[in-house]
Amino acid sequence: MLQYDSRPNYLFVEYLGYAKEVGGTLIKDYWAHLLTTAVLLPTIGWAYVRLTRPAPHPPATLRVWQAGLLSALLFVALALCARGALGHRPANPATAAVTTDHLVNELPLSSLYTVTYAIYQSRKAEEGGITYAEMPQERVIDIVRRETGLPPGAFTDPASPLRHTLTSPHPRERPLNLVIVLEESLGAEFVGRLGGLPLTPNLDRLGDQGIWFDQLYATGTRSVRGIEAVVAGFPPTSAVSTVKLAKSQRDFFTLASFLKPRGYESTFYYGGESHFDNMRSYFMGNGFDRVVEQKDMPASAFIATWGASDGDLFDVAHQRFSQQPADKPFFALVFSSSNHAPFEFPDGGFELHEQPKNTVNNAVKYADHALGRFFDKAKQSAYWDNTLFLVVADHNSRVYGPSVIPIERFHIPGLILGGAVRAPERIRTVASQIDLAPTLISMMGLSGEVPLTGRDLSDPAQRTRPGRAILQFDKIQAYMEGSHVAVLQPDSPPRLMSYLDGQLKDSTESHPALVDKAQAHARYAQWAYQKQWHR
Repeated sequence: MLQYDSRPNYLFVEYLGYAKEVGGTLIKDYWAHLLTTAVLLPTIGWAYVRLTRPAPHPPATLRVWQAGLLSALLFVALALCARGALGHRPANPATAAVTTDHLVNELPLSSLYTVTYAIYQSRKAEEGGITYAEMPQERVIDIVRRETGLPPGAFTDPASPLRHTLTSPHPRERPLNLVIVLEESLGAEFVGRLGGLPLTPNLDRLGDQGIWFDQLYATGTRSVRGIEAVVAGFPPTSAVSTVKLAKSQRDFFTLASFLKPRGYESTFYYGGESHFDNMRSYFMGNGFDRVVEQKDMPASAFIATWGASDGDLFDVAHQRFSQQPADKPFFALVFSSSNHAPFEFPDGGFELHEQPKNTVNNAVKYADHALGRFFDKAKQSAYWDNTLFLVVADHNSRVYGPSVIPIERFHIPGLILGGAVRAPERIRTVASQIDLAPTLISMMGLSGEVPLTGRDLSDPAQRTRPGRAILQFDKIQAYMEGSHVAVLQPDSPPRLMSYLDGQLKDSTESHPALVDKAQAHARYAQWAYQKQWHR
């Protein structure tokens, strides 16, 4: 706590591997504490044994029903202790992340709990996942830099090899507000505009009014993977998302951390419990100012298994956006949840697609209904003209298929719109969720240093280049450039494939440059986390 304003965390666990250095420091600087502990703990133990020594007479024998009752009570007590909370979900350190002051957030936590949790976290692929191939670091950095489309001279910080100055070609007297609507599980097969079922009439309609992505691909299959890609611009690895890993809980680049020194207030809006998947801790440690979640919803809200309905969440968000001072820019991440099994949503307002009610198709149609209502209100608001909106899915509803990697299940909708978008456009090149952060920063009229590997697709020059997407499917990673795909699998040589008309097939072509790009990006993402380059 004295050194890092923190309870024992991943640094504590990491330092356990340096017994000589750490042990010497403790003996030199904290000898009095160690001596007191060495004397005090045995004394307390001895006193406890003496005072609790059982009486000499034999203990009473419990009856079977008494033993059964006490065993049940003990089981309940142990289960409650293991959960650490009476809430819907078990406790984790994210539960205490209620302010932007890290020290304040750490005070209510138990050191024993946090060190145990840090050990648990340290087992979750802290090395950044699978190494598909070894490459020299200089070559990895060179390839990833070239794929950004930026000149070599743009990169000037050796401590963060991809850090560069993003210069917006859209300067504004007043930078725009930013609202990201992250739609739960909205794959292309549900979106009429992408050739899917006719379940999204509102999104399809809005697509004619903004910048629409025809070939946008998710980086993974989990919400936290979508969050790290959209909000942090971080490429995927086979490890768990950086939202849940230890080294990215503070000082990790996010849109919020970029916007904070520019006077923005950032808020995470979520209908459920924000400590799920460690989201609260990650956001509050990386630039966000506040969280609005299930407990902040009105008493009249429809509360389902995953929290308040999308309609209630959007109503709360719209009300708060309307109350923002005109001279104070804001960033909001609004994460929907109604389109999540078991697909619970309120009745009325739209026509069901099918019977029975609680199906994924009906949930998608409800989520689209709620989205349409939100934008109808936003267009009539004072904040509309000064706000840039992004609507994008976190991932698909269910990612499966006979292919080694079901690319068609990574295809998602993406739309940028708002009063500042003067003319509708379609971006037809292949794009990745990691391209969204630099594109948004640029369109907001902002410039500054970023460590992003994504491309600013508001720049026409970037759209003329072959688009690319990086997809993580469990232990498999794919790098797709146009219709060419390099598939990386553990302990196997790279596999070259082609993706045409929704079909992934083996290719007989030789494409060594594509393989190099795939391996370099996979290795870079590992190092960016391990070496903390993404700052």
